[in-house]
Amino acid sequence: MRFFSIFLLSLTLSTCSQSDLQEVTYQTERVEYISKNILGFENLFGEGLKSQEDKEVFGILHFPENYDLAKKYPAIVASHGSSNWRAHHLKYLEQMRQAGFIVFAMHPFDSRGVNSTVGNQINVTSETVIYDMAMSLNLLWDDPRIDNQKIYAAGWSLGGTATLFNSWLPLQNSLNKSGASYSGYLMWYPGCLALPDLNKWDKDLMQIYIGEEDNWTPPQPCKELVSDINSQGGSAFIEIYPNSFHSFDGPQPLRLIPDAYSWADCKLKLNAKTKKVYDPENTELDFSNPRLRRAAYESCAKKGEVMAGASPEYKNAAHEHLASLLPKLD
Repeated sequence: MRFFSIFLLSLTLSTCSQSDLQEVTYQTERVEYISKNILGFENLFGEGLKSQEDKEVFGILHFPENYDLAKKYPAIVASHGSSNWRAHHLKYLEQMRQAGFIVFAMHPFDSRGVNSTVGNQINVTSETVIYDMAMSLNLLWDDPRIDNQKIYAAGWSLGGTATLFNSWLPLQNSLNKSGASYSGYLMWYPGCLALPDLNKWDKDLMQIYIGEEDNWTPPQPCKELVSDINSQGGSAFIEIYPNSFHSFDGPQPLRLIPDAYSWADCKLKLNAKTKKVYDPENTELDFSNPRLRRAAYESCAKKGEVMAGASPEYKNAAHEHLASLLPKLD
């Protein structure tokens, strides 16, 4: 592992325009570590995992104001959605940092030379981002600057899906260091898709923010998951914003995203024994082969129907809720 500090770092994120970017004038640190490129959920486990390609990736640590080397800080590991880091994501990262957290911004796309997975979903798979997030936890767990009893996962859309699956206990048992676990999970419009048929989830805080009309990552499966988790003694919550779509908190107006897949009609599940994604009504699907994976997506997902963009009424609602939540996590 190589560590080096960068001061006055400008976030040269490929999907943000110059007007979106703000020069960073606080202490940051780029961290490089080993992850993998994962194709097929079953390859997050056992021998399948060993066969997957290693990949050096990086993330950026963002330190709070008046950072004190003598203190341990709570931390939040965060990952972006299918269009890479966007201006509204950075606004949340700054909110977290201002609340006294060390924020570790993962860069799963930039590490792999990818700008976007919209309409693709194969050039960087959800399994890959899930794995990056688990390796980020392992990376920070023994960092003397961080209180490892207060490391939280956070993510938007694709990053929210990675956050969600990092709370599934069989995955934690496969990937996490002994004794390591996130202390809570913050998700903005995650894909509550291909959920396991074994409801064994971390009982720590799970908070979801999602629009009622989201047809990119629909809210109904998330609502059902929250109910299932709480019925087993968990601590899951969901904020659903009426008349709001995907990226309801973003800077762009509501619009059609023609290349995006709508998952509203998909009934995919995850077999807890084989760890393979399947469709109860289509047993021929294969998610571990790139060509067949695309066909598997298109067996239920539809392009040309996805709406996304800001809700005039609820654009700041998640920020306001997070402002009340963060002090409870510190």
